[in-house]
Amino acid sequence: MRLVKNSILLKGIVLFLCFVMVQSGFQLQALETDHNEELNTLVNKFKNSEYDIVIEKLEQLLNEIGEDQGQIRGKFFLLLGASYEKKGIKDKAVENYLLGDLLLDSPAIEGIDLKSLEVFNNTIYGKVINGKRVFEKVGKRKRKKRFPYLAILGAAALVTAVFILMKKKSGEEPANLKEQYARSVFDQIEWIEIPAGEFLMGDNRGLGSSDESPAHLVYLDSYKISKYEITYDQFSDFAYVNPFNRTYHEGRGDNYPVTGVDHENASQFCLWLGTYTNTSINLPTEAQWEKAARGTDNRIYPWGNAAPGCSIVNYNNCNNGSNRIDQFTQDRSYYGVMHMGGNVSEMIRDSYAADYYSVSPYSNPTGPTYGDSNIKVLRGANWSSSDPRATKRSSEVWYRRNNTIGFRIVLID
Repeated sequence: MRLVKNSILLKGIVLFLCFVMVQSGFQLQALETDHNEELNTLVNKFKNSEYDIVIEKLEQLLNEIGEDQGQIRGKFFLLLGASYEKKGIKDKAVENYLLGDLLLDSPAIEGIDLKSLEVFNNTIYGKVINGKRVFEKVGKRKRKKRFPYLAILGAAALVTAVFILMKKKSGEEPANLKEQYARSVFDQIEWIEIPAGEFLMGDNRGLGSSDESPAHLVYLDSYKISKYEITYDQFSDFAYVNPFNRTYHEGRGDNYPVTGVDHENASQFCLWLGTYTNTSINLPTEAQWEKAARGTDNRIYPWGNAAPGCSIVNYNNCNNGSNRIDQFTQDRSYYGVMHMGGNVSEMIRDSYAADYYSVSPYSNPTGPTYGDSNIKVLRGANWSSSDPRATKRSSEVWYRRNNTIGFRIVLID
């Protein structure tokens, strides 16, 4: 008799879940119809160059619609990015293009030729070969469904099975895979707190090249920086839930810094990690990197003023390759950040300009807004270079990938 009662109860639960699924589907389809009409209206305003109106309305809509409406949110993000690009606000354009790209199988909006927009191309497809742009997807995306009917039916079946087996834990829900992996990676990262305050940025000893001058005072708000470079193992978790169609590892082990990735890949890693942990994560600015390396005592090298050698730092082909993040413990900066002298050169958020120090603002500089934005700053020596000074600057095009370049990240509370 108890089995019969349980069977009736379980059938009732399944029928109720199916009813909720169908009702939710009808409601979501009605909402999507309304939002598609709003999208068409905003596309027309975009074509009429009413970019401020489009931006204001999209910001409002994206705060109102739920995350289950992934398709329309993705198109809204793309249109918002295009509007910011037309306004000349590149950072906002890139941010919204990436968010739209994460939500859509194909980043496109009917009625707008997004591929005619330079920042869109650089963000989503950008690859330059011999001076010509080649359109090539950077990675594969998980296919998004308009409404997860099969997922809900599967959930109903799972609820039934769990009730029968009496193993269900109260209130437990399946974890979002991307969030699960992001939180796992976040928990692995050891952060070093860099306090707010001034430091002297640039070469004040006459040891460097002209692009390291003039030395100048810089004030930075407090931030946290990862103690170690991002590892292959951590990046592979990101790539597992955001699949890449190419190799990004140069043959070293899991606990080695990831190499073979470009500036866009590193930025996407930051966006993924910050989005799913509800934190603000990015590549460091050049000023943030140098302060974490040099501190406030104007030292020559991250570890101090002692001359470099293969017992201190992995540089000048000491190892003929990168080393594990727990080796070369003497390559430790003023604040205790590791491997800022050698191992791999590190990607920086800023664009590069040789004369930037002469015009850099005092407070929280973020790099030049002039010059070629495709050329990015690199900081720190690598295993094959010979100058591990803390003020040494170098640069590289954003799409360059090789086994001497990696990255670390910063967290703003």
